[in-house]
Amino acid sequence: MSAQLLILSHMVLLQLIVAQLDFNLISAGPKIGKQFLKPKQCEITNQTVYDFQVQMLNGAQKSLAEYRNKVLLIVNVATYCAYTMQYRDFNPILESNSNGTLNILGFPCNQFYLQEPAENHELLSGLKYVRPGHGWEPHKNMHIFGKLEVNGENDHPLYKFLKERCPPTVPVIGKRHQLIYDPIGTNDVIWNFEKFLVDKKGRPRYRFHPENWVQGTAVKPYIDELEREI
Repeated sequence: MSAQLLILSHMVLLQLIVAQLDFNLISAGPKIGKQFLKPKQCEITNQTVYDFQVQMLNGAQKSLAEYRNKVLLIVNVATYCAYTMQYRDFNPILESNSNGTLNILGFPCNQFYLQEPAENHELLSGLKYVRPGHGWEPHKNMHIFGKLEVNGENDHPLYKFLKERCPPTVPVIGKRHQLIYDPIGTNDVIWNFEKFLVDKKGRPRYRFHPENWVQGTAVKPYIDELEREI
C-alpha cells in the first residue's frame, strides 16, 4: 500500500472512531458569557513576531520575518474540536482580501483534550478527508505549520511572547482534566482556535476568544482596521 493510501486509511479509521466517541472529544472548551467576547487589545512594544522562527510541516524552520508588511491572523488549530469548522471560513476571508495583505498562520496543538493527535505529515490529509473534510485545502495565504505547544513549560517562544503582550480573553481557565500541560498560567491560551491579530509591523494588536468569530465577521473589522494602517 502506498504511503498516501495508508495515511488516508488511517484518517478514515480515525473518523469512524471519533464518530463513536462521546461528543466531549470535540468539546468547544469552557463556555463564557457574551460580555467576554470583546477582543483584548495588546501592549505594543519594540519586539515583534519577526524575531521568531517556527517549524514547517516538513521539519524546516521558517522565519516569521518573511511576513513583513502583512497582516497576520495567528491561530492554534486542531482537527477534532468543535471549532474545527472555522477552517471553512478561512479561505473565503482570504479570497475576499483582494490586495493579498492578510495571511493566516495555523499552528496545530494537541494540548486541549488531545484534539490534534495527527503527526505533521498527516495533518493536511486529515483536514482534506476527515474534518472539515469534503476535499478542503488551504488557500495559498493560509499557512499550516508543524505542531507546537502554546501553554505550559514547553510553550513555544512565539506563543510565550503573544501571551505576554496580550491579556487573556476570559478570567477563567478550562477544566483541568481537559488541559494536557503543566503548569497552568493566568495568561494561557484558553482553547483551540484562539486568535492573535498582528499588524503590518509585526506587533500583536488584538486577541480573540475562539467563540468570537461568527464566520469571521467578528474579526473582519479589526483586520480591515490594520490593513488601512500604513
